[in-house]
Amino acid sequence: MPDDEHLPDAKPHHERNDKPPGAAVKSSLAVTVTATAVALSLSACGASGSGDNAKPVSGATFTYAVGTDLGSLDPYQATLNVTSTFDTFLYGTLVSLDAQGNAQPQLAQTWSVSGTKKATFTLREGITCSDGAPLTASDVAAVMTYLGEPANKSSLLGQYVQPGTTATADDTNRVVTVTSGKPDPFLLEDLGSVPIVCKAGMDDPRLRTDGKAGTGPYKISEVVQGDHYTAELRTDYAWGPATWTAEQKGVPSKVTARVVANPTTAANLLLSGQLNYAELTGPEEQRVATQKLFTATSVTPAEILFNQANGRPTADRAVRAAIVQALDLAHIGKVLSAGKGEPLRQLFQGAVPNFCPGDTITGHIPASDVSAAQSALDEAGWVPGADGIRVKDGKQLSFGLMYMNKPSQSAAAAELIQQQLKAIGVKLTPKLVDGPGANNSISNDNWDLFLVGLMVNNPSAFVPSFSGPSFPQGGQNFGSVKNASYQALTAKAATMPGKQGCDTWNQAEAALIENLDIVPFYALKSSIYGKGATFSTTQFAWSVRMTP
Repeated sequence: MPDDEHLPDAKPHHERNDKPPGAAVKSSLAVTVTATAVALSLSACGASGSGDNAKPVSGATFTYAVGTDLGSLDPYQATLNVTSTFDTFLYGTLVSLDAQGNAQPQLAQTWSVSGTKKATFTLREGITCSDGAPLTASDVAAVMTYLGEPANKSSLLGQYVQPGTTATADDTNRVVTVTSGKPDPFLLEDLGSVPIVCKAGMDDPRLRTDGKAGTGPYKISEVVQGDHYTAELRTDYAWGPATWTAEQKGVPSKVTARVVANPTTAANLLLSGQLNYAELTGPEEQRVATQKLFTATSVTPAEILFNQANGRPTADRAVRAAIVQALDLAHIGKVLSAGKGEPLRQLFQGAVPNFCPGDTITGHIPASDVSAAQSALDEAGWVPGADGIRVKDGKQLSFGLMYMNKPSQSAAAAELIQQQLKAIGVKLTPKLVDGPGANNSISNDNWDLFLVGLMVNNPSAFVPSFSGPSFPQGGQNFGSVKNASYQALTAKAATMPGKQGCDTWNQAEAALIENLDIVPFYALKSSIYGKGATFSTTQFAWSVRMTP
């Protein structure tokens, strides 16, 4: 994961604008388990502290905190990919992207890309799976073809792998040729980032659920759902990026993702040495900041999503606009970030790498205006009821708001949203969910509003989450969004390789925000602390080094 076997040099508590593991939803969106999905997610930086000059220690266990149970470890089926960090220890990818977006060899030794639809990968020699079976080109081709088949309903469909994608294999020469079902301007980055499952896991999906049949540097060894997930190092593993090898000093012999929902508990465990990694905000961050620990700063987005399925009040933009106008988003953002953040300028502001930087938000979200919000609801036919809650056709304007327990101020922010909407006659009930709970609600269309942070690896990977069929219809459209401008602009951008389409991608993003299909409002800054370990949150699984 690091560019070389050493971590980047930096000063203590130096802030770097990188995306943390487990931060942000992927449908795979990287969920800010702050997405999958997508995570979102489901989502960078190296930093420094007391461990910078310490000699690496081999044979130790790296234990890091996750704010929610991981649920299924199947990298192909999670709606919100909250398991993505742990997955990187279990499943290798064809290439590995560094912080600048440059591809490095991983399972693939070499590759070539032709336009936006065809890519060829030559695998390294002698790759084996966690069960000892060899990984063949045919195995990789089967993965790509499986993911490209819409009937399989993979969460990676349309993001890393386009519908209709197929692949062929030359096992003798270890060559996989992938033909994308649709143009993909980031073809190498997308196909190269697919977690590769071995043949046994493709034949038996239960193995994927359990995190087995992997191609990564670690293999699953123990799972206690709701408590911890542990994987042990494959000492023969030789297919990491750059100069990584299992024999390097400081590479942990085991990795444990420990479920710690309470930030105070996480801080205590970190300070006592029972955790080597914890992402903290608010009072706990302030308490830990006084210690001389390895430190990094992450930036993740805060966003509000609406379910726009037929029959739901938020299918009406006027209702969405009224909700947004009723909110003091800057105040909510300050509460959510414990004062360590700033208004967002772009959905991908915290992404590392950010392929298409720009300002897609300014001027596209209505300003706070309670009077305008009330007038808009009046015009839309929602009138105050006897109890002050607005009604229309005998139905109350009442919603549930899903939120997750990270950052620790999420509950306070949800309560603030509840209070501000009550002022315009909207009844809002906050609902705390963990990763599996969010997956279930999204998959079954059982949600209204979602306070979350979506992050993906490039703009094209966002498209299926805001276009096409919804999850209940077999697609991946979170909120049943129908935005003709967004669809037209993303279709145009998809024909332009890489950064050539950035202006169009940013126009598409602005169209999504203008229609209030997503309301990104704040960049959350949180601190990641390491004790007894150093790491880079770019190429995270490969960067961890244990220290005294």
